[in-house]
Amino acid sequence: MIKRLVDIGAVKFGAFKLSSGLESPFYVDLRSVLGEPELFQWVIERYEAVLSGLEFDVIIGVATGGIPYASVLGYRLKKPMGYVRDEAKGYGTGRQIEGADVAGKRATVVDDVLTTGKSVLNAIRAVRASGGEVAGVVVFLDRGQCGAEAVKREAGVYVYSVYKMRELLEELRPHIGEERYRNVLDYLSQWRC
Repeated sequence: MIKRLVDIGAVKFGAFKLSSGLESPFYVDLRSVLGEPELFQWVIERYEAVLSGLEFDVIIGVATGGIPYASVLGYRLKKPMGYVRDEAKGYGTGRQIEGADVAGKRATVVDDVLTTGKSVLNAIRAVRASGGEVAGVVVFLDRGQCGAEAVKREAGVYVYSVYKMRELLEELRPHIGEERYRNVLDYLSQWRC
């Protein structure tokens, strides 16, 4: 299934500008997994394995990448699910968290990919502002660019990942060629957290 991530373009190699503004020799877009039912199920099962070690009351997805995964996980684990908007609505109820109420509850925040931790930190702040406690953050892929360390340092919350990019890279090595492998490894080596 790991190779399928490359086959469908969920993991790409080349030159990419990330939403954080960073340049990268690889790009991970797990939204394409949604169109591949078997791969999607495999990804969900990997999330479930990580979540099985946490105690929590509610699952909160980070917009937009974490929402589909949090939705299915909430359904499968029989946990209320909600999601965090980038900012509170300026109309209606003015809520930043939609769906499940987090007040007085332990929430696990779910996202797809972690780079700098900015969107996850925003979600943690929103949960806390709504009266909830954050039990942990679960991501499918930690790019290994100090995001998990930033979340721990700034919010005191541990990030659990299905894969770290170096682990994924090792599994992909036979499929992507030595030059790509070395290029990404060199890029990742500059991040000292």
